[in-house]
Amino acid sequence: MPEHFFICGAQRSATTYLYRMLDQHPGIAMAKPMRPEPKYFIRPRANDDLAEYRATFFAGADAQWFGEKSTSYIEYPEAAERISRLLPDATLFFMLRDPVERAISNYRFSHGNGLEPLSIERALDAEAGRIAEGGSAATSVSPYAYVARGRYVDYLEPWFAHFPASRIHLLVAERLVGSRDGLRDVFARLGLGGDIPLEGVDEPFNQSSSPSGIPEGVRERLRAEFAGSNLELQRRYGVDVGAWG
Repeated sequence: MPEHFFICGAQRSATTYLYRMLDQHPGIAMAKPMRPEPKYFIRPRANDDLAEYRATFFAGADAQWFGEKSTSYIEYPEAAERISRLLPDATLFFMLRDPVERAISNYRFSHGNGLEPLSIERALDAEAGRIAEGGSAATSVSPYAYVARGRYVDYLEPWFAHFPASRIHLLVAERLVGSRDGLRDVFARLGLGGDIPLEGVDEPFNQSSSPSGIPEGVRERLRAEFAGSNLELQRRYGVDVGAWG
């Protein structure tokens, strides 16, 4: 029987890149389609069913590992509980990107998809109130959580409560993207050989676009917002945040 792993987040943190790299390994079958993401373990249902799950997203697949990418999972403690109940031996990957650049990418994505009418400065000012109001009915998580979503340490505790630390892998996007050694290490964490040809290692995927200009001072503001949570992420979970400026 195949083993299962999940790319649980974070949004706008090169998770599509990781999906595409893992999907090229002969020992891995990734859940299809990639879009929309499966989000099986945050969908309302009476009971989670492994046979149904596999038939829905891995029909006809034959591999050592079945992998799913659903970046909303990181924000749902119930997803940690539900996955642990159905697949207690699952392996979990979290891609963590410089939260400053993640926030800007999130803003560009929301703006480019018609979800964000405000300037980035006004959007940051309004974030707390908009999240409290419930965000947007068109998305599974708030499209306006530019700062909140980058405080990664706030989201990880439920996952470590439901899974042993040995099953949880916190990957730094800036150190992984474009690194064949880094990708070989990911394959090794799954017990797979990594000396295989990979297409697109140096190519970005799913980049956000427009508006391109970010006013001077926004990055400094965001850097100050994330300073404390980055240090706590490093202290509590050993994440090397040195690549984040």
